[in-house]
Amino acid sequence: MKQAIEEGFILDVLQNYITYDTYYRLNKEIEADPLYQTNEAKRQIARFVDLHETNIAQRIEVIIEHFRTTVMSELGGHAKAMVITASREAAVKYRQASEDYVTRKGYENIHALVAFSGKVKVDGKEYTEPGMNGFAENKLTAEFDKDDYQVLLVEDKYQTGFDQKKLCAMYILKKLHGVSTVQTLSRLNRICPPYDKKTFILDFVNDYEDIIRDFSKYYTTTLLSNSVTQ
Repeated sequence: MKQAIEEGFILDVLQNYITYDTYYRLNKEIEADPLYQTNEAKRQIARFVDLHETNIAQRIEVIIEHFRTTVMSELGGHAKAMVITASREAAVKYRQASEDYVTRKGYENIHALVAFSGKVKVDGKEYTEPGMNGFAENKLTAEFDKDDYQVLLVEDKYQTGFDQKKLCAMYILKKLHGVSTVQTLSRLNRICPPYDKKTFILDFVNDYEDIIRDFSKYYTTTLLSNSVTQ
């Protein structure tokens, strides 16, 4: 993996990996810094610092606003993101919350697809991937490649073997272990010529040390400290 990164065949997906705990503390540090005491900075910081509860609506706000303000302009405006959910029910609820949020905010250029196997019953109603997306399961890869969709919410599906070079960001909402950690995060490592692609991972669930341990068997680069105090 190190050699492939050095030779430019894949990207170093751990270069901009951060846990939500650190993201929260980082914004607190910025809030206290007089260099950032402008009204606009305060508004941006408050949006995230106030989100101390980890329910779906609050996480979706963090995800959508981060993607909208930081990620989607990458690759000439073609950047995409993947959200890793913990269950089929979670995938359904996060997709619903995402659509509700972008509709409420009036964002017309952010749309999400969902990927999960089989059927799941949520609040007494049965859901399927094709039913939520509006097209057959075997069309998802081609549809997601279009500019019509920017975010893919997945549960197990597409965490391995999914090759979409426009993926720039990942938001993790489930525990990852062992080789699954490497396989999942590596969905981001495809280069995307002619663009200088940058990746970003925001992890709401896993510990930084666990991610390092899982990657250590395959990856020999020493990561920078995840502390905001240095």
